[in-house]
Amino acid sequence: MEHTWTVLEKSIMNIKDNILNSREERAKLINTYLLDYKTVISVKANMPGLDKNNQLSYLLVNAFSYLTNTISNSKIDYRQNDDGPFLLIMTNDVDSQSVKNEMVEIENSHELGRLIDIDVYDKQGSFSRGGRRICYLCDEYAINCIKNNKHSFEEIIEFIRDKVYKYYQRILWDNLDSSIMEELALDPKFGLVTPYSSGSHKDMNYELMIKAKTAIIPFFIKMFFVTCEKKDVNDLLIELKNIGISAETAMFLATEGINAYKGLIFNLGLVVSGIAYKISRFSSENIFEIFKKFAEILFKEYKYRGHSYGDIAYQKYLISGIKGEALNGFKHVQEALPILKDFTWISKIRALVFYITNIEDTSFLKRAGSIESYLEVKKLFVDLDIFDMNQVNGLNQLCIENNLSFGGSADLLVVTVFLKKINDLWQFF
Repeated sequence: MEHTWTVLEKSIMNIKDNILNSREERAKLINTYLLDYKTVISVKANMPGLDKNNQLSYLLVNAFSYLTNTISNSKIDYRQNDDGPFLLIMTNDVDSQSVKNEMVEIENSHELGRLIDIDVYDKQGSFSRGGRRICYLCDEYAINCIKNNKHSFEEIIEFIRDKVYKYYQRILWDNLDSSIMEELALDPKFGLVTPYSSGSHKDMNYELMIKAKTAIIPFFIKMFFVTCEKKDVNDLLIELKNIGISAETAMFLATEGINAYKGLIFNLGLVVSGIAYKISRFSSENIFEIFKKFAEILFKEYKYRGHSYGDIAYQKYLISGIKGEALNGFKHVQEALPILKDFTWISKIRALVFYITNIEDTSFLKRAGSIESYLEVKKLFVDLDIFDMNQVNGLNQLCIENNLSFGGSADLLVVTVFLKKINDLWQFF
C-alpha cells in the first residue's frame, strides 16, 4: 500500500510540475510577442484541479473569443498545454492600461467573468486587476477558502459546469430561435411560408412553423452538450442520430404529422454538433472540415435504395440534395456567408436566390415534376433582378401558382444566418 501511495504522489507531483512549466512557457511566449507588439491580452480559464484540459476549460476560453473582434489590427494565437487552453491577442493599436480597465469590467460584468482570467501585458509587465477574488460558492475571499479546504472539488466543478452550461444554453436558444425566425419572417419568398402567406404549402402556415420551431430547438441544444461530453466520434454520431429522430418525432407531434423542418433538423443539427466539437476541445480543424467529417461517418454505410425521393433523385439524375451538401462540407454555405452581409431583407433574399440557383434541392425537384422544369425555373432565378419588386413579386406568384417551393434552400439560409450570428460570438472561421 505504501508503495502504491508513493507512485500516486509522484504522479501528482509530475502533473503539478508540468503545469508550472507550462505557465512558464506561456510567460515566455508572451514576452516573445512583446518584442513586436505593444500589448498582449491573455485569456485563460480559472479552473481548479489538475485536469486543466477538460471541456469546461475550452468552453470558457471560447466564450470570450469574441474579444478578438473588439481589438483592432490584432493577431490571434490559440494554444493549449498542461495548464489548459489559452488565447493570446496581440496588438499595437491600443493603450495597455485602458485595455486592462475594459478587461476588468468584462470580468466583473460578464456572467462567466468570475471563471476566467484576462491578463494584460506590455513591456513594463502585467497589469494587476486589483483586489482579491471572491470564492465561487460563498462571500469569503477565494484564497482563504482554498487554504482552509472549505469546499470540495466536486462542489466547485459542479458550480462551474452549471454556470457554463446555462450560458451556452441561453446563447444557443436565442440564436437558434432568431436564425429560424430570420428565414421565416422573409417575405415574399417564392412559394415558401411567410407571416403573410402559406405560399405553395396548403398544409402549412406561419403559426404551424412557429410550433415546429419551438418543438425542435431543445434537441439542438441537447446535441450541443452531448457533443461536448462524448469523446468517441462514432459513438457520438450514433447518439446524435437518435436525438435527431426524437426531434423529428417532437416536430410531427407539434404539427400533427406535417413535415415542417425535417431537413433543417439534419442540417442545423450537424452544424450545431460540429461547432460544439470545435469549441469544447482543442482542434485545429477548419469548422467546415468537421462538418464534412461528421457527414462522412454518418453516411459511410448509406445505400441509395429508392426508399425516399432523395434516393430516387440521386439514382435518376445524380442529384444528391442535403446529403451532398453535407458531404461537401457545406461548400455553398461557405460561398453564401459573404453574400449575407447582414440580416436585412435584401441581404437575405440575395442569399436565398444564390441557394436556389446553385444547390441541388430535391424538395424543389420533386415539386417541379421533371428535370426540365427544374432547370427552367432555376434559369428564371439566375435572370432575376432582386431590386425590381415587380419581378420578385411576379416570380413569387409563379412559384405559388405552380406549387413550387425551395425547402432545401430555406434550410441552408437558416444555417447561414446561424453561423454568421454564432461566429460573431465564438470565432471558428
